[in-house]
Amino acid sequence: MSNNHAAVHDSCRRQLADADCVASIVDCIRRMRAEGLADNEIAGLFRHAADELNAATKDGQVESAA
Repeated sequence: MSNNHAAVHDSCRRQLADADCVASIVDCIRRMRAEGLADNEIAGLFRHAADELNAATKDGQVESAA
C-alpha cells in the first residue's frame, strides 16, 4: 500500500469512527455471525451493498459523501 493510499485509508477510518459508523457496522457483523453467516458471506454482502450504493450515487439517487 502506498503512503498516499495509507493516509487516505487512515483518514476514512477516523471519519467513520467520529461518526460512530464503525460501531454500527461491527454490531451488524456480530448479528450476521450469530445467524450463522461465514465471514466470506458477510464480506460478499458488504461488497454488494457498496456496489449498489456506488450505482445509486452515479445515478443521482444518493448524494455523494465527497
